[in-house]
Amino acid sequence: MNTAIAHTNNAMHIAHLGVQHQTAKTNTGYTIALYPEENAKTPKQFLNIIAASMGMHPDCFKIKGRSRDVVELRFLAALLLRRYFPDIRLKQIAALFGGQDHTSVMNALTRANDLLYINDLAFTTKYNNTIKTINQWIKER
Repeated sequence: MNTAIAHTNNAMHIAHLGVQHQTAKTNTGYTIALYPEENAKTPKQFLNIIAASMGMHPDCFKIKGRSRDVVELRFLAALLLRRYFPDIRLKQIAALFGGQDHTSVMNALTRANDLLYINDLAFTTKYNNTIKTINQWIKER
């Protein structure tokens, strides 16, 4: 399910519960209008930005190979998806990576954090450049 739709559905459910609670307490009802964010950023768009920032094609996320560039692309994407989309599940990230198992995503998160912790120069540089690109993309509203 699209993250923006999921958030809208959650908000509608919460609003509905609030209306029920208020009606039960005061015997008066009210209507809450919810509008989804027009320019909501999606995980798929996010992956496109990450790939572009690393000079790669978005289809590279689904490559089964283990070349350093492709692997680090997935490592960064997994790490940043969890950071910028906190509600996304490991299985959803795995699906974006071409149907990998959620344990592959767990491994990618661990490896990405390890590379940042040891300050691997190549990975840290890619990480910092990607963060700059993402922040610019987010500000584009």
